[in-house]
Amino acid sequence: MTRRVLGGVHVPVPGRPAGHRLTADVYLSGDSAGSGDSGGSGAGSPGAVAGEDSVGHGPVLLVRTAYGRSRMTDEALAWSRRGVTTVVQDVRGRYDSDGDWQPYHHEAADGAATIDWLAQQPWAAGRPVVTYGASYSAFCAWAAAVSRPGVVRAVLSVAPSLGLRTAKFEPSGILRLAEHAGWWFLHGEGRTSRVQLTERMLAAEPDLLLRLPVAEIGDHAWPRTRRWREVLRPDAAAVGAGELSDADLAGLDMPTLHVGGWYDLFLPETVRLWQLVGAAVANRPHRTMVLGPWDHGFGLSGATRVGAREHGPRARRLLGPLLSDWLTATALPAPDRRRDQVTYFLPGVDQWREASTWPPGLTTATIWYATASGALTRRPGSRSGATSYLDDPADPFPSRAPGADRRDLLHRTDTVHYDSGPLPAPVTLAGDPVAVLHVDTDAADTDWVVRLLERRADGSVLSLAHGSARHRPTAADGGIDLRLTPVAACVPVGSALLLQISSSDFPDLARSLNRAGDRTLATTWTVARQRVHHGGDQPTRVVLPVLDEAAAR
Repeated sequence: MTRRVLGGVHVPVPGRPAGHRLTADVYLSGDSAGSGDSGGSGAGSPGAVAGEDSVGHGPVLLVRTAYGRSRMTDEALAWSRRGVTTVVQDVRGRYDSDGDWQPYHHEAADGAATIDWLAQQPWAAGRPVVTYGASYSAFCAWAAAVSRPGVVRAVLSVAPSLGLRTAKFEPSGILRLAEHAGWWFLHGEGRTSRVQLTERMLAAEPDLLLRLPVAEIGDHAWPRTRRWREVLRPDAAAVGAGELSDADLAGLDMPTLHVGGWYDLFLPETVRLWQLVGAAVANRPHRTMVLGPWDHGFGLSGATRVGAREHGPRARRLLGPLLSDWLTATALPAPDRRRDQVTYFLPGVDQWREASTWPPGLTTATIWYATASGALTRRPGSRSGATSYLDDPADPFPSRAPGADRRDLLHRTDTVHYDSGPLPAPVTLAGDPVAVLHVDTDAADTDWVVRLLERRADGSVLSLAHGSARHRPTAADGGIDLRLTPVAACVPVGSALLLQISSSDFPDLARSLNRAGDRTLATTWTVARQRVHHGGDQPTRVVLPVLDEAAAR
């Protein structure tokens, strides 16, 4: 009788105290289920496996997770049934692995140690190693590939969270408060995850994230924290530790699969990695990107609706077969240098499309200008002017869930928006919109939050793209160029495009208190008068990447 699962295998970590081990489960594929095991000694080691010592020929898939390896059981068994031996490991300091978990710090070294250990196992010897992960595990996959680029043959990356800086802070440096607090209190300083604790805590204490200073929120959270204060600034040493360099990622010579969701926080990182990985290799390796109508749950529930947007039955695409089919067809047994492939779902026409580039074809940078009348037009206004509003940190402009109907937010007094009116012809957007703001404030330090919206014929208002900027006014201030999140959408006849500008997005983003100094330590605020300029030599505008539909098909 053969054993198909080697449970509780211990991987020694070089350079650590004796007995320091990382724990993994090994799900053997059919061609390796009879091989011997040299998984180490000590309590929990599975010992020898009955049967001959045989070497399989399929790949070995390595998944390193911070969220408990048992959560991967069904997926790992599915991989093994497809001929892929799968190793699922708890990262250092989590669940059954030894050590102290410091998020992102040790994953490159521990990933390298695990791959070196794999090379010594009879059921893995001579077999190609592929790393795979979603969210935090995607970082682990990339870290292992960077550490052992001559051994790792391919990377499968889903919604990559590439470090505390990119995951918990906007490109502008503004703290993503709700995301960071939710994740940190759930996972960040415990050996095991506190399932549902954060949502229960915030339901019981809805004003917790309003507390000032932000540095003391951790002192009032239900789980007491040691490191909350260390990770609240994007320039902090604890935030940057363990990050992967662009040069290392650009030098990876292996096929890669990048999967992202239009409603996922890490969509920009998915696109950035697709653009970056392998860029320094003379004969660039094949890369594939799939962008679907998903939030961070990636359609695993089978739902085709995200918030107020229904994408229709064609939106369903099972993630497991997608990953497995790509691995079989593209990366193994011998990677080739085929044309790159992008598969993306286009909301508005609700269909999947394919291209070899991103953006997926010829796009034209189309400029829409804010005007004094509140319109968004193709022609700049000749007359200079400004629209003002008050930003009160005591009543910050509120956040909404991805895909939510935002129509009620148009009526708030702490925002301005510019409206194209019903479009006479459809507009297909694909790429990165850029907002150019001409603004001023009487605050010493403030924020600007920009959203590109679609107002549909039924009155619902949906977000297409967004971005933020931190603004410390100086005498030399000019326009603020603000790149928004990637977008693909067909805006139909009768819908309108809106450009909305506010100064907060709370609690998704930590509030600016409109005062100089360290935001994490401040306890007082100022109401700021914000002004958005339009027309003349200060034309606030948005530059939209409009896809040439005829050329794209």
